[in-house]
Amino acid sequence: MSPMMQRFPTYLLMVMLYLVSSISSAQQFDSFVQVGESRGISAGTVTSISLAQTGSRITFFNAAGFTTVFDLNLTPSQVIRDSMSVFMPAEAFPEIEPSMDLDDVSFFTGELIDPLNPGISTPANWFRLTLHNDTWSGAFRIADRIYAINRSQPDNVVEVRATPSQNQSLRPVRRIKVTAIIDEEFVFADSPGDSVGMDNLGHIYALESLHVMEGVMNDSLGITLTLDQLIYQRSSELASPALWLDNNATSFGIEDNFSSFIFRGDESITPAVSSDLQRNYTVLSKLDFQQLTTAHQFGKLLGIAEESGTLQSNENPLDAAHWSESQKSGLLAALPNTSLIQIISSDAPEIEITETDDIINLIPQDILDAEIVESEPNQSAATTDAGNPLAIGNGLLQDDEQDNSITTGSDETPDGGGGKLSPAMILSLLLFSLLAHRRTHTV
Repeated sequence: MSPMMQRFPTYLLMVMLYLVSSISSAQQFDSFVQVGESRGISAGTVTSISLAQTGSRITFFNAAGFTTVFDLNLTPSQVIRDSMSVFMPAEAFPEIEPSMDLDDVSFFTGELIDPLNPGISTPANWFRLTLHNDTWSGAFRIADRIYAINRSQPDNVVEVRATPSQNQSLRPVRRIKVTAIIDEEFVFADSPGDSVGMDNLGHIYALESLHVMEGVMNDSLGITLTLDQLIYQRSSELASPALWLDNNATSFGIEDNFSSFIFRGDESITPAVSSDLQRNYTVLSKLDFQQLTTAHQFGKLLGIAEESGTLQSNENPLDAAHWSESQKSGLLAALPNTSLIQIISSDAPEIEITETDDIINLIPQDILDAEIVESEPNQSAATTDAGNPLAIGNGLLQDDEQDNSITTGSDETPDGGGGKLSPAMILSLLLFSLLAHRRTHTV
């Protein structure tokens, strides 16, 4: 048996072990609960989910009664980036959760792919997922439903909410930057297994709520966000009379952010913020905190109108995971802090090369005048003697096969020319030379 054949079983075993490990490491979700109601829901729905960093699968039962198993292509999120700055407090928290520096936390976005028909279109979808301690959570949309996975929910139950969104492209047209500020009371919100459910991972819940909010904003409002930085600060520093937020806004670069989200664990202490900065901050507490709470509170800061069946419903904002078209129109008509909103030009056309006019403008006027003289009848040539080089302006043009220097009194004729060059020919050569030079040096 050849060495290659001897190694083949080893390769096969390695592949099989990889596949088995990928399947066993995936987290399975097949229990769904409907939250809220909405009219006009189609029949399409997800029936099972398998999440892993590689090899994620989603089974979708569409409105026509056909089942498709989609591959889920996950990519590192640009909303909460791996390179994002994380600032620890000058005076350490009583405890330090290992994941506070986010080295062992991963945020993902994703897209569906039909493995059997990679080129066909898939249902409208977006994903904002979190992986921490081998546990997946987050939210995603497929077709007209938004699915939420809460890491504190027992038995991997997935909450399902209807969305009337007609957005198919999911390409935002506006971008904002925000900052997250989290105190120790929110990080260590509770002990594992108690009623709140954060299990001393309040910062994971806080960041995930921002990630999910961006997905909903992108979908409903056409606005995306980038988390500029994460700042951990003691609750006593954030309280009156320290005015930490005012005193440190410039040094932390908060002033050029559209908003800052302050996650406060101690509800008895109110953050001290001066009146001129108050409108730029959203304060959230650990009490009844859920994935969509941050989006609901941010909607208030944006001034989005209250409307039943949306995130700005007074009845129960967690029954919905979207804003309506009327709320979007009202917001865009009166956007706050427009100077802090970046316009995204996703459909900018390719730059067309229009150098001709510029090149013409670079040609000396006396050359253009010579061309005019050449084209007029009964006018003398540009030179008075066929044996002399062609006079252009104050200098003389000499053939490239000479010494390439400009002379002012030579009686030699260009080699191989057999005569003089007309101004039209000179103009053509000059245009060609200039055009070639410009194209070579244009970035």
